[in-house]
Amino acid sequence: MPNLPSTYDDEIDLLSLILTIWEGKWKIIFIMAVSLLSVFGFNIFKPNTTFTASTEIKPITSFEFDKYSLFNATGVFGVKKETLLNLYIEQIQEGSLLETAVYKFNLINKENFNSESDYKEAIEIFVSNIEVLKPINEKNEVRLHHVLSAQYNDKDKWKNLLTFVNEEANRKVKTTLINRFATIVSIENQKKDFSIKDIDIKIENAKNDYGKNTKNRLAFLTEQAAIARKLDIQKNTIASQRFNAQNTFVTNVKTDAPFYLRGYLAIEEEIRQIKNRKDKNAFTDGLYGLEQQKRTLEQDETIERAIGLFDKTPLNQDDFKATIVKVATTYYKIINNKNLYYVLAIVLGGIIGVVYVLITDAFKKRKTNIVNS
Repeated sequence: MPNLPSTYDDEIDLLSLILTIWEGKWKIIFIMAVSLLSVFGFNIFKPNTTFTASTEIKPITSFEFDKYSLFNATGVFGVKKETLLNLYIEQIQEGSLLETAVYKFNLINKENFNSESDYKEAIEIFVSNIEVLKPINEKNEVRLHHVLSAQYNDKDKWKNLLTFVNEEANRKVKTTLINRFATIVSIENQKKDFSIKDIDIKIENAKNDYGKNTKNRLAFLTEQAAIARKLDIQKNTIASQRFNAQNTFVTNVKTDAPFYLRGYLAIEEEIRQIKNRKDKNAFTDGLYGLEQQKRTLEQDETIERAIGLFDKTPLNQDDFKATIVKVATTYYKIINNKNLYYVLAIVLGGIIGVVYVLITDAFKKRKTNIVNS
């Protein structure tokens, strides 16, 4: 029973607290209204500008791609729509272009950071949140092309960033393709030079082989002529017999009958003809075929034609475009948090109103107690 007064006093205090709040309800409502009107006025005079920007990245048109047709037909190097698009997207996803643009157009205020490292880290975080969304075709979402998507709060600065990034990405794609083509040209020219040098070596070897084979042939014929003279075989004495003595360049000639039976007149005449040859190349085995191969390589103008056609493609023009990106058609979707702000204003206003009423009542009671004492 001794605890009852204390419990009763607590209940009286709680009821008193509730009663105080109830009696001050109009003050609380007034403060809530002021808070709500303040947020409403702020949204009117300084509206929320945070938005999600979406910019489509489309492949070049068929008409634009046709400008590469003749060049692609050379087979030396090919330019495809997919290659242009992928290289462009790679430049954006790599991040350095976006970081440069953020710094250049002050999308993040450097003065808000205490150090250079903190500022650079903030830029990296901001850029990491910029996405290149891939095409998608699902029930709940359809996206026909790649989309560059990001959140920001200043349209003018964002447009400046897009324009800069688009121009620089196109320039870098152009440089990349030019360098790749130059590398291919260099490789093909080296392969051509190496092939010609290899054929020159084969030609030289064929000529050297002719000299050695001719020397061996003359030694063989001289020996056969000496035998024919020794036997006094002046002319072919077995004309009716078929010989299979081919015009070979080896000393061991296999025939159906000894070679000296042809007679020394024919053999010595062959020796004189061989020694008196002025155009030895005509008798060099395989030389003509090698010279044909060399001439074909030397007269091949595929690379030169490819260079000439490359110069006529958009890659050699100032208005080169790897993709179709129209900054002006960027779609901006405002991120609307007004309802949340209004709810927070009402809640915060209510809390402030209750605290104000309770404090005011406490001071009033204290003043009354002092006067009564």
